[in-house]
Amino acid sequence: MIALVRRPALAAMLLILLTRCASPIGTGRSPAGQPRSRCVERHGLPDPRCTPGATRAGISLAIICAYHYSHSVRPPESYTEPLKLRQMRAYGLPGSPRRYEEDHLVPLSIGGAPRNPRNLWPEPRSGRYDAGQKDRLETWAARMACAHQIPLVRLQREMARDWIALYHAAGGPAVLRADPPGG
Repeated sequence: MIALVRRPALAAMLLILLTRCASPIGTGRSPAGQPRSRCVERHGLPDPRCTPGATRAGISLAIICAYHYSHSVRPPESYTEPLKLRQMRAYGLPGSPRRYEEDHLVPLSIGGAPRNPRNLWPEPRSGRYDAGQKDRLETWAARMACAHQIPLVRLQREMARDWIALYHAAGGPAVLRADPPGG
């Protein structure tokens, strides 16, 4: 700390960097110094600026398809609950936190990054496209990947881009009703 006092410019730069790291998702200023607008959820999809999705580096199908893989990497509620509250504020979401599931945009069951905030968002538990529907899609996607029917990278990309479009492409409620959530 004494060395930083002797170098005020270095201390100021460090303080600025630490302040930026501590700011909540979707607030603060953009790199160009312009105010950033809040995150906006649209029809069951997270804002791609705030929640673009992220995958776990070096993950393989052998690991993903192992029994209980998702459960072994799922972050604890002590991590996800405070993140959900910050993200609810960033998204301007009303109501109780119980109305939302802190969900992985790219599911753990297909190699989504477990603790990366860019892969987590407060997904509504009700509405036209809700957490229950996405859970069924996640189970289907894991089955497709593990059966080598759809390439893992494609499933990850499509889930991050527009999980609702993938939901419809997979057959929607008529087909996915047979896939119980859990993966």
